[in-house]
Amino acid sequence: MKQNSIRRFLIVGLLSTMALAQLVTMTWSYHKSYLEAEELQDAQLVQYARALSLLLAGDLKEKKVITVPIQTQPEDWQGAAAGTSGHKYEGKLFFKIFTENKQLLAHSENTPDFWEFPLTEGFRNITTDGHDWRVFTLHITSKNSWIITAQRGDIRGEMGGIIALKSILPFLFTLPVVFLMIGWLVSKGLQPITVLANELKRREANDLHPVPINNPVKELVPLISSINQLLKRLSDAFNRERRFVGYAAHELRTPLAGLGVHLQNAQRKQGHEREEAIALSLKGHHRMVHLVEQLLVLARTTPDAYFASFQESDLYKICQKVIADNIQPVLDKRQTIMLEGDEPAVTQGDASGLSIMISNLVRNAILYTPEEGTIKLMITSHSEQVTLSISDSGPGIPEKLRQRVFDRFYRADTDRHTSGVEGAGLGLSIVAHIIELHSASIELGTSRLLGGLEVIVKFNTYPAKSQ
Repeated sequence: MKQNSIRRFLIVGLLSTMALAQLVTMTWSYHKSYLEAEELQDAQLVQYARALSLLLAGDLKEKKVITVPIQTQPEDWQGAAAGTSGHKYEGKLFFKIFTENKQLLAHSENTPDFWEFPLTEGFRNITTDGHDWRVFTLHITSKNSWIITAQRGDIRGEMGGIIALKSILPFLFTLPVVFLMIGWLVSKGLQPITVLANELKRREANDLHPVPINNPVKELVPLISSINQLLKRLSDAFNRERRFVGYAAHELRTPLAGLGVHLQNAQRKQGHEREEAIALSLKGHHRMVHLVEQLLVLARTTPDAYFASFQESDLYKICQKVIADNIQPVLDKRQTIMLEGDEPAVTQGDASGLSIMISNLVRNAILYTPEEGTIKLMITSHSEQVTLSISDSGPGIPEKLRQRVFDRFYRADTDRHTSGVEGAGLGLSIVAHIIELHSASIELGTSRLLGGLEVIVKFNTYPAKSQ
């Protein structure tokens, strides 16, 4: 399949346009020059006739006809058109002078034998003896005489053509130069694209650094910026994949090893010990399933996937659904969970992502709140901001560790309490990532009402799009 080429398109388009413009210009110039040459020759006929009229002031007699001989014939000339003895075209001009009574007074030797009376002054075209003639007639009233001057049509056309052709020769001579210049200028203008293409071609497959913008042409700035944005997205995607693989390998190694040990014990043991090994195996299996689910959620929380699905979302309804989905562990631990605040509480965001974020926060609160404890969700909505706070009566998080809990795979369990709650250390990392995608903010503190951890998340009602 033939590829489209900007260079070929520009060169062909510009050359075609230039050629058409030159053709129109040359045609107009040729036609105009030809007409000017015709008018010039008409003026010469008039001047010729007026010069002859001066002869009437002399002694032209009716009984004595003056004949002006032609010194040469066109066929006698070789090479140059003009010489010291005359010009080869003089046989193609003639004049006549005669009276009102048709009496010939003077004429050139080559005068054809034609005229018609009554004569009229001015120009006319006549054909005789197989030749076209351009004739001018002048009436001298004071002398009762007529003067006719004429020029043969072929010489008029030849002379007009020569003059017109010479007028377009500069266009013909400059046309190849213009074509070459257009080709060079187009190639020169497109050179930055070639340089950019070579820069990208020389890169290694894993080189996703931005293309440097060093004094680029104005038209290439948007292209380079778009390429750099694409490279950044690709780099982020590759980094996420590398992190995902690294996290998975790091976190699954220990559970898999433990699961293998428990299964071997179950295979060797009998009775109560066998049942205990199977229970530990199932517990390890559940932990790995939870870890894989968290890893997959983290891998799916990409900017491109989120921004395309942003819409108005009611945080109050999302909180109601999250509580309903997690009510069983609350009942198992005889905890109290409540939702208060403004309804509706609308913000712009991805409903699925917001649900995952709130669900992680609620699950953490359920896990780390002791039995018969309390969990409270409070929503306040203002004109430009929606605030969600989740408080519990658990042990809370020491202030010095509150920023570290957002790191992936970091767990503050040992510092918080000795409940033995197992986790992957990804929950709050996922929460922080989703909050970042929504241009929101999160704060960790101590609940003055319940004494445990208080998580405060603030959303803009209509957050600015992330760059």
